[in-house]
Amino acid sequence: MSELLKLKIAESKEEIAQVITPIIDQAIRNRTEQDKISMSEAIAPAVPLAISQQIIIAPEEVSDAIAPAMGRAIKKQIEIEQNIVVDALYPIIGSTIAKYMAETIRAINRQVEETLSVEGIKRKIRAKLQGVSEAELILKEALPFAIQAIFLIHKASGLIISDIQHSDAQQLEAEMVAGMLTAIRSFANDCINQSGSVTELDAIDYGTSKIILEVAGYCYLAIVVQGEPTKKFLGNMRQTLSNLVKNYGDLIEKFDGDPDTITSEVHTFLEELKDTDIQQEKHEKQLSPLLVLGLTFISTILIPWSIWQYHSGVIHSTENQTSLALTSVPELAVYRLTVEVEHNKLKLTGRLPNQLLRQKAEQIVKLSSPNWLIDNQIILVEVPPDPVLSAAEVKRVTAVLNQTNGTDISAQYIAGKVAVEGTVNQIADAHNIVRAFEQIPGVKSVSSAVRVQPLQIEVRFYFQPDSASLKKADLEYKVQQVKFFLNQHPSKHLKIIGYSYDPTGAIASQKMALTRAKAVQQALIQLGVNSSHLHVIGRTNLPPGIDVTHPLWLSRCVILEPINKQF
Repeated sequence: MSELLKLKIAESKEEIAQVITPIIDQAIRNRTEQDKISMSEAIAPAVPLAISQQIIIAPEEVSDAIAPAMGRAIKKQIEIEQNIVVDALYPIIGSTIAKYMAETIRAINRQVEETLSVEGIKRKIRAKLQGVSEAELILKEALPFAIQAIFLIHKASGLIISDIQHSDAQQLEAEMVAGMLTAIRSFANDCINQSGSVTELDAIDYGTSKIILEVAGYCYLAIVVQGEPTKKFLGNMRQTLSNLVKNYGDLIEKFDGDPDTITSEVHTFLEELKDTDIQQEKHEKQLSPLLVLGLTFISTILIPWSIWQYHSGVIHSTENQTSLALTSVPELAVYRLTVEVEHNKLKLTGRLPNQLLRQKAEQIVKLSSPNWLIDNQIILVEVPPDPVLSAAEVKRVTAVLNQTNGTDISAQYIAGKVAVEGTVNQIADAHNIVRAFEQIPGVKSVSSAVRVQPLQIEVRFYFQPDSASLKKADLEYKVQQVKFFLNQHPSKHLKIIGYSYDPTGAIASQKMALTRAKAVQQALIQLGVNSSHLHVIGRTNLPPGIDVTHPLWLSRCVILEPINKQF
């Protein structure tokens, strides 16, 4: 047979091709279903060459085909082999960082070369007076600090609440910046943060500038700056945001894009924060004559300076000791808590997920520094639910609800939304299902496609003309079927409706219909069904689904209707 086939192919290859062509796709599909592994091994060597050839022939089509999967593919590759991806991107990212660092190092080198000059001596004194190291002051002077813009943005919607910028500088597109930052924060929170972590994106660096982010309540601050911000500025920023959340939290939470709903005091707070760099610059300019005076009368200020230095050392030691005590507690070590001495008080700032941890942090500080007054400014923030746990809880609740008689549903959880579909017996059950899913942490909305499908018994008893006697076959099978249904639904009652069709509604026909219903009732009672759950009715109209065109024997029947309680 094979030899004949080979001979036929040799003689008429085109004919054979035309015969096989209409069924070759079905043959491949059937063989794939039978043995997918063997088919994969068979076509695997040709796939790379086929893709390469198609790229040459129609590169646009190949690009359109693989583009939708590129994002997921890169994400999966990072999960599998992160180092390879880093190595691939290193030439691009590395050259950018190297260029920036080279410029910064040259500026620092110039500062270091002036160490023994008059300017260098002045810088040493300024560093001592400001309570920072000389290296930190050099870095600060190499990268002068200035505020370019301040945006107060609604955390959930990304709408601009307040936009503060210098009027004499180039204006940034506030809405564009807010949209970009909201998207980046969402990406970082959803994709970068590890499961269970409670962290926020706090800064975005680009060139010599950066965007500082501080989140609290229903909003976050985005401050575009140049250079390195000082600790004092960061403290002022957090204090400003804390005051805004504390005093205007309700207005911010309900903000829907209408600027008239925001009081002018919010803008005033941010204007004062924007002027921080100007005030700092004025202050630094005022230091110059003081430094000259300090050099002239160095001997007269040496003792006060020594006392101040000692006091600063005590403050730094207290701050470091308290911070170490907080980080040594496992429950608090994962959170960024700051301890600063301010107005002879230890000021605690940061964000924690609950009041219990806030109180615990304060108690630890009191034990570590018992001689200091505590100013607890820690802000409570809501911890985003873990989507994995939320999905597992949706699955568990679905299984529990399906244990209810008459409930058959399925639920899908995607990005905080639950889609439910299936059937229930009562409209109240559909409402209860929606409420059950809404109470799950991490579920923002529930869309229900649940249909109400009342319980039915697809059983009818038919009778001979002018007869109310049940047929033997009905007693042996149909009555048992009804009893089985009632055992499965013990809370259900049963309406037994007898029919004897008579357009005139004669009394004799009514009695016959009722007698037929009672015959079915007695048969069920004899099988042990509770008589209080059985209610009989006689009717002379046509049964449901039957009209005058149907045979008359279909109108001589008893039908059953499940009900919730006695009517």
